[in-house]
Formats: sequence, C-alpha cells, structure tokens
Amino acid sequence: MHQAMKSRGFHLEDSHVMDTQRMTILFGVVVLAFVWCCLTGEQEEDREPAEKLAHCYPPKSLFRRGLDALQRALRDLGF
Repeated sequence: MHQAMKSRGFHLEDSHVMDTQRMTILFGVVVLAFVWCCLTGEQEEDREPAEKLAHCYPPKSLFRRGLDALQRALRDLGF
C-alpha cells in the first residue's frame, strides 16, 4: 500500500499538503481509491487471470491492474 500511495500510483507526496485536517481528508479519499483499485483488480483477475512469471508471481499487482482498468474506463468516458 505504501508504494501505491507514493511513486507507483497516486503520488501522494506531490500534494504538498501541510494542514493536518486537509491531510486527513486527502488520506481518507486516497485509501478509498486504493480499495476501489484493489477490488477492480480482483474483478479483472477473475475475468481474465494473468499468467504467472518465472518467479510464480503475476506481472502486475491487483492494485496496478485495477488502477489501469479504472484509468482506461475514465479515458473511454472522455475524462
């Protein structure tokens, strides 16, 4: 989850928010988005399972698959 919040997903550190109240709200929204991405990634995995690599792990995490799927869906809607 830490990597998803930082450099591999939401880039939370780029917000430069210093107010604790605003940071709490921002963190809450990002956690909800993280859960949404993971659930979408699970649906993607159920719909089309990924082949495991040589080290027996999938090429993308459930979070990454979900984030990619949501980004595609938003792009297709014109956002």
